[in-house]
Amino acid sequence: MIEATARVLKNVIELRVGNEEWTARPAGADDAGIGRRIAALFSTEYLTYRGSDPGVVHSTVSYHAKNDEIRIQLGGNLVKTTSTAFGPLGLNYGGVQFTINERLTGRFTILRDDSPVGIGQLGFRSCTLKEYPPELEIIFANLAIGYVIRTLTWEMFG
Repeated sequence: MIEATARVLKNVIELRVGNEEWTARPAGADDAGIGRRIAALFSTEYLTYRGSDPGVVHSTVSYHAKNDEIRIQLGGNLVKTTSTAFGPLGLNYGGVQFTINERLTGRFTILRDDSPVGIGQLGFRSCTLKEYPPELEIIFANLAIGYVIRTLTWEMFG
């Protein structure tokens, strides 16, 4: 199971990915200067750090409200969601197309060729994903961060 929760007063997103703890911090939040730290409070770009290697940036996750797009940079690979006006989100990962069907209740299902490969639930500044194949855990953990950033953005600017 993947659980991502925003800790707004700490300005981080904490994750539990299986048995591992992750942290996502706004880009620039650790830079010197009060101006940069204040700007980080409104950031839509987060750097992730895995508990097993806390000093190394594992990925970068950002949300772009204009296109309703979550971007995940994993090493040299950029993975983006695609949005349609009233349809589901799309996600192309490793040449495989996934469809994310969202409901007004905050629940969503991730499909691969009309077969569910994960289910999720959005909460208050949180996202939970479960019932997914182990090989998709890393991308789904980053997707959960993206959903939390999206929720925070909507709270601030929506």
